[in-house]
Amino acid sequence: MLPPAHIPVQPSSQDCLAWSPDGELAVAAGEEVYLLIPRHGSPEPWTHVRITVSNFNSKEWPWQEQASFKDMSIGEEQARATVTALAWSPPGLGKHRRSVLAVLTSNLILSLWASDSNFTDLDSWERVVIVNKALSSGSRLQQRIRSMAWAPTNPHHVDRRTPFSQRKWGIPIIAIADDSNGLYILRISSPFAGQYSAWNVEVLRRDNIPVPDRSNDRPSLLSLAMNANPFVDHIEFGAWDGNIPVVYRTSGIIHHANVSLCEDGSSRVRPKDASDHEHLTVSIDQARPANANMPSQLIVSPVLKARMAKEKERYGLDKNIGSHVMLRTFGLALFNDLHAVCITLHPAKMVEYTAPFEGNSTILFDASNGNSNAKGIFPWQSLLEVDVAKTQRSILDVILDQNLQRPLTLKNLDLRILYSAFCGNLLLRDDKPLQRLQDAGEILKLIERHANIDLLAEHRALLSIKNSHHLSDQELIKVIGRMTTARGQAESSSGSPEMALLDPCPFCPEGQKITPFDSLTEAYCLQRHPFGRLFPL
Repeated sequence: MLPPAHIPVQPSSQDCLAWSPDGELAVAAGEEVYLLIPRHGSPEPWTHVRITVSNFNSKEWPWQEQASFKDMSIGEEQARATVTALAWSPPGLGKHRRSVLAVLTSNLILSLWASDSNFTDLDSWERVVIVNKALSSGSRLQQRIRSMAWAPTNPHHVDRRTPFSQRKWGIPIIAIADDSNGLYILRISSPFAGQYSAWNVEVLRRDNIPVPDRSNDRPSLLSLAMNANPFVDHIEFGAWDGNIPVVYRTSGIIHHANVSLCEDGSSRVRPKDASDHEHLTVSIDQARPANANMPSQLIVSPVLKARMAKEKERYGLDKNIGSHVMLRTFGLALFNDLHAVCITLHPAKMVEYTAPFEGNSTILFDASNGNSNAKGIFPWQSLLEVDVAKTQRSILDVILDQNLQRPLTLKNLDLRILYSAFCGNLLLRDDKPLQRLQDAGEILKLIERHANIDLLAEHRALLSIKNSHHLSDQELIKVIGRMTTARGQAESSSGSPEMALLDPCPFCPEGQKITPFDSLTEAYCLQRHPFGRLFPL
């Protein structure tokens, strides 16, 4: 059983929890986002990281003059950036297939945060996109974001069969609503997933939200003032079935719509930083609701109720106030079979005084599958059968995707990795041998273009393998061994070890560091010195 997590923050949203697809739990906490990142093989189950999201520099969000009375400004240009909503993107938008975190703050600015390396390192987190900049600049109301929701990945948009596909992880789509009754469908692109070399937000469609007709009502002055500028305060997506249903709420009224996404063959201006721009069109149609409510919400399980009562009793004993304890719930979230609820405890029937730095919250967990050890809940806890050939094939595909899309000059380290990937494509046995050989030819062209050398031995080996359809494993290893031996001899005689394509043996003297490529998992020089490859497949 996962123990309760006590965090020194006060929640700032009634739905303050958000699970990522990899099991990281984000908590909205004032002007910070508090992250609980699961640890592997440690007695302490969580690593705690606090990200301050309220700081903007002048390039990210310049100073704004106070808005006019027409725009109903209440000073969001001077407001605190308190976190009001959190949502993780589907996997694949961030680096190493990771998700990015969308953070909506009380000054109506939506930011995307991502880590470029280790999630547990605070310095690796940075704000990569401010979504408001992509919206219309004509009206102040159209630059304020009230709510947002990520669409789940459409399986039909995922293409992992093609090594150079731009859709390895699908098409990241997010819906947002502004302050002028506008519903946007946006596509987010990143250097790691998409067609852009930098982070980009593309507006696919904007529709006006229908305003409820209250002409027959007799509202009070207060309700008239509150409903003068109705806005969408909640958005949720359903599951893809050709198109995807979306539900949003404005002024307490539930609206249903269908969103469809298709490729657009019409010509458009190709962005300069797009490698292979993809034209997409979105249509939004009003749908007949199956029911008048929002999609089904999570329910607190009996186990969580018991643990909440236990925490309430413990708080009363610690504060010596008996049963005069009030419990508040600030969100319930589900990841696989693991429920999480965030609660705060307060004295009842008396005045409570706390300073902001004294905030304290408790997160309780319940594995609804009945597994008391919560084993197998997180992806890295499941000991599954590993398909070695499939894993190696995925590694090779990622290397091809990352390097064939790079317009800059490749360094020698990149060329050595590509040469290992070339050998791996020749040696790997899978159900697509012709595609592998074609990929190997593309790698050779890329290396020759950037290294300015002729790989004659490699072209001869590739041609002999293409012409011989039934080479045994031993014959294939001999062909690759002769090829890499010839490459090693050429590099030894060139006198330029810094331009070598083969991984040098760290034990042999200069001039003898020839390392034939005869295995995807082991590396031996001609003197049979074992060592780890620069690129271990």
